[in-house]
Amino acid sequence: RFVIRSDPWGSITDLVFSTTLSFILVFRLNRVAIRWWDTRGMWGLIVAHSRMLTDAIMTHTNHAPRNRDRAISWLGGFLIAVKQHMRKEKNFDYDELAGFLDKNEVNRLASSSHPCLYATSEIRYELSQAFKITNDTPSGLGIAYSSVLRMMEKSIHVLIDKMGGLERVSSTPLPIVYVTHLRTFLLTYLLTLPWVHGHQWGWATIPIVALTAYALLGVDAAATECEAPFKKRSNHLAMESFCLTGFNDIEA
Repeated sequence: RFVIRSDPWGSITDLVFSTTLSFILVFRLNRVAIRWWDTRGMWGLIVAHSRMLTDAIMTHTNHAPRNRDRAISWLGGFLIAVKQHMRKEKNFDYDELAGFLDKNEVNRLASSSHPCLYATSEIRYELSQAFKITNDTPSGLGIAYSSVLRMMEKSIHVLIDKMGGLERVSSTPLPIVYVTHLRTFLLTYLLTLPWVHGHQWGWATIPIVALTAYALLGVDAAATECEAPFKKRSNHLAMESFCLTGFNDIEA
């Protein structure tokens, strides 16, 4: 013989609160995971195109060694500038750029209104000097210079575009109305949980509610932590490692 016990309040809580709350939390975590992975992909493209641009500069600017070396040095400065810019840190550590830029150049980079764009403008200047076309330049060589510059400009465009993508993620958090609604709903659910199930769980209500609160609040805290992963935290992007990878590629 089966006995079906009627518990309308418990059914309503499980259906309305639990299901709705699970959907909202999963959506929030999904959006944060996408943002985190998008930023990792953007950094990967920055490092990859830095590698390709370095290779192109080394291959095609042997006729202008000074401009070649200066362009590559400013490319290293660009990597550090992206890291500092995303962390909203205006102070640059000279030791990070030792061997690439001198102290005066580091100070100029740090004091500029947008260090990333300043670094790319310096790269463009050095390349334009290396491939400068004058009235005495043979037509065939001038065409070759223009072709090489266009090829390098594509990589510079990608560097600027992905840096802009990182800015977009940093400056566009999840809408406050969504976060506020989620946390209000979450708090309401946790406060009503003992009233709905307390008569069934007895003294077990305390540890059950505590564990439930830990799990749900932890999910929301994890989402908040990783929403803009640019700071010096264990759960954020290891941007120092990305810069080091770029430096190793430049020096290879």
